[in-house]
Amino acid sequence: MLEQQLSKEEIVLVETFCKNKKMFEAVKKGLLAGIYSHGVIKAGYEFDPLQNGAFALASLAVSNPIPDEQLGQHIRGTWAGINALENALKELQKIKSEITEPVVSEYNNAI
Repeated sequence: MLEQQLSKEEIVLVETFCKNKKMFEAVKKGLLAGIYSHGVIKAGYEFDPLQNGAFALASLAVSNPIPDEQLGQHIRGTWAGINALENALKELQKIKSEITEPVVSEYNNAI
């Protein structure tokens, strides 16, 4: 469990981050852009991260012929990366603090 690797303060910070849906989705898009950079992530567009990745890779093979085996390996690797990231983000959303007293933070919440 991820909670075992986090301090009490980190658990509260992760929980707070996940509660802010717009921030969570913006960070998710930023992280996925590194793996899934095929032109389907657009401002104001809610997307399915497992959609169109294979089509984008296959379309590249038309102008830059590569063997189907190599294309398949690349698609499998891309899917594995996206799947791993999606699973990690879902795990972050499950984190809930059990703190009943305020956590002293080095961060200035007013900023």
